[in-house]
Amino acid sequence: MTACLRTVLFASAAALALTAPSAAQSAQAGPGAGEPMNIFALGAAYLPDYTGSDDYRVIPFGAVRYEWGEVVIRTEGPGLAADLYRSGPLTAGVYGRWSGGRNDVDDAVVALLPEVDNSIILGGFANLQLAQNVFTGFDRISIGANLGVDALGEFDGAAWSTSASYMTALSQTSFLVLSASVSGYSDDYADTLFSVDAAGAAASGLPVFNAEGGVQDIGVNALINWGLGEDWSVTTILGVSQLQGDFADSPIVAVRGEETQAFTGVALGRRF
Repeated sequence: MTACLRTVLFASAAALALTAPSAAQSAQAGPGAGEPMNIFALGAAYLPDYTGSDDYRVIPFGAVRYEWGEVVIRTEGPGLAADLYRSGPLTAGVYGRWSGGRNDVDDAVVALLPEVDNSIILGGFANLQLAQNVFTGFDRISIGANLGVDALGEFDGAAWSTSASYMTALSQTSFLVLSASVSGYSDDYADTLFSVDAAGAAASGLPVFNAEGGVQDIGVNALINWGLGEDWSVTTILGVSQLQGDFADSPIVAVRGEETQAFTGVALGRRF
C-alpha cells in the first residue's frame, strides 16, 4: 500500500457515522432502536496514489463498528479506534492508524526519490457533541480532535487533526453526514515526505526543497448511508481536500502532482 492510505479521510468520516447509534437509528420508534449497532462494510474507493499525487487508483474501502461491553471498537481512518470513556456529550479513547510512506508510486519522476517506509500512528482522541435536534428532530452537531505519534520511528513529532460534523436522519434507515477537517504534521514528517534534498534533486531533476510542518490540508466530506431493508445498507462518500503551506509548495506536489485532492468511495454494509 502507498501513502494514499494516509489520506483516506472518507474512512474517518465513515467511522464518525458509525461511532454511536446513528441519527437514522434514533429516528426508529419501533423495536430494536436500542440494540447495539454492529456494522461491517466493504467496498472500493478511488483516490490519489499518494498525498499530493495527480495519479489515482482504486483500493479496498472498509468500515467496521463493534460494541464490546462498554467499549466501542470502530474504524479510524486506515486503522482502528476504541471509545473508552463516555460522559454526557463527551467521548474519548485511543486509536492506531496506518500511515503509508512513499513507495511503488506511479509517477516516474517521484519514483526516483528515496522511498519512505510505512508507519503506524498511535494516539488519543476526544469527540464532543455540541447540539442535537437543531434543524430536524433527528440531527446533531459534533466536534473532535486527535493527537498521535509515529510508533515505528519513521518521523518524529506529532500528527493531529480537528473536525466538525453534522449528522441527520434522512429516513428510518438512512442518514447524511457532512464534515470539515483540518490535519497537520510535524517538521520531521514534512521533511521526510515532502522535502527534496540535493541527492534527490540530482536523481529526479526536481528543485531542492526544504519542507516544514504545520497544517497539511483542509477538507470537506459528504457521506450518505442508504438503508436497504433492516440489515443491509450502502454507504457512499465524496470528499475534497486542499494541501496547505509547504505541503502544497513542495515540487513533489507543485511540479509533479496536484494540491487539490479528491476521493470517492462506495461500500455495502451489514448490521448484525
